[in-house]
Amino acid sequence: MIKTHSFTWRKSIVFSATFLFIALVSVSCKKKENQIGANNIDQNDILASNGKDTFTLITYTLAEDSTITKDNVVTLLGSYEDPTFGTVNAGIFTELHIQSLSPDFGDLTTVSIDSFVLGLVYSGYYGKTGDQTIEVFEIDEADGILHDEDSTYYQFSSVSSDVATNWVDPLQNVVNMNPDNITIINEIEVPSQLRIHLDTNKARTIMEDAVLLPASFETTEAFSDYFKGLHIRTANIGQTSGQGGVFYFNLKAASSKMTIYYTQDGTQKTYDFYINSETTHFNNVNMDNTMTRVQDVIDNPVLGEEDYYSQAFRSRAWIEMPTISNIKSNAVVHSAVMEISVSHQTGVEYEPAGAVSVLREDPDAPGKYIAIGNAVYSTVNKQYSFDLRFHVQRVISGELENTPLILSPLFFNSSADRIIFNGSETVNKVKPSLRILYTEF
Repeated sequence: MIKTHSFTWRKSIVFSATFLFIALVSVSCKKKENQIGANNIDQNDILASNGKDTFTLITYTLAEDSTITKDNVVTLLGSYEDPTFGTVNAGIFTELHIQSLSPDFGDLTTVSIDSFVLGLVYSGYYGKTGDQTIEVFEIDEADGILHDEDSTYYQFSSVSSDVATNWVDPLQNVVNMNPDNITIINEIEVPSQLRIHLDTNKARTIMEDAVLLPASFETTEAFSDYFKGLHIRTANIGQTSGQGGVFYFNLKAASSKMTIYYTQDGTQKTYDFYINSETTHFNNVNMDNTMTRVQDVIDNPVLGEEDYYSQAFRSRAWIEMPTISNIKSNAVVHSAVMEISVSHQTGVEYEPAGAVSVLREDPDAPGKYIAIGNAVYSTVNKQYSFDLRFHVQRVISGELENTPLILSPLFFNSSADRIIFNGSETVNKVKPSLRILYTEF
């Protein structure tokens, strides 16, 4: 299971973490072992430096305004009701290109359509496998905006589609979604994929138009104007808490395509429509935290001292460490390890993200982030642990401003990952901690 502004509220949340100050300085009489400052700093003064064992942490959650979803390697489809975060629903908008220009289907009176299938290659999932109701519509955006390479699409973006005409075969609109399902095509096992059976009448219309409107099939651009793409979504009515899942797909895989299977004069044939490097696709993702604890913490940051959250596409966790600035600017940081614990019951499907990005906001571009590093989730300790030594050293030396750390799922714009973090005043057993080992001169 694959399981990636200025803020003015400043109320301090103080906790006594396991901050360790140890002066690792030799007391040997050999000067060469302590050359720096040896002539003007007494060794006993170094050992008596004013180290701090209590730091102030401020933890909270901020919502994201926009996340780009255009042409991601992994694309999401599906819905579920998260017991903590609320509703999650992801749909796909994608172009398709024809197998060959100016296709010749011959005498259509000799053609019978066997099936019309949209195949999407799985890359994983989040939540639970099982049946979901699928809908597919033709995009009918007047200006063909999806074909515009300069357009940017976010998780809230959408383009017009003919929602009155569902392309999915009404007898096969409920599909079992599970990457572990075996997919066999023409007696050959292929990478596991979601197989959506479409109305064969739509396939015949395309073949007829290839004869009646040949200019629309002569170039890739002309075909994109004729057929602007598909809008794929789920229509799961009545999902209850803990039901459903979001599934990941590799639309650029060779087997991700729409195929007409037909027989002509007794010979079985196929014709493909590809999603490739030249086509555009994006996700529309709705994550609704209404009436949840998550939304309460977003609306009232002081609640972050108990628990705080991060959810792909939707929100990031922020951690301020204001009093590390009290460390003397000439101090040498030997180690700085932060361990951020999470709330998760082993065996529950909605696991914390397998890894998080540790970021800081770009001072020259608010809303943009600079990576500090990544941290992998430990299922044993139920926490993320990361080395902040270099970052803390740059802060106390004045090279960097002491801005908040920002934590979010590593695959923030291409997953359904989410995390429940324990705050400094959590009622759970394990609280966050920061251990810093440094020497003040």
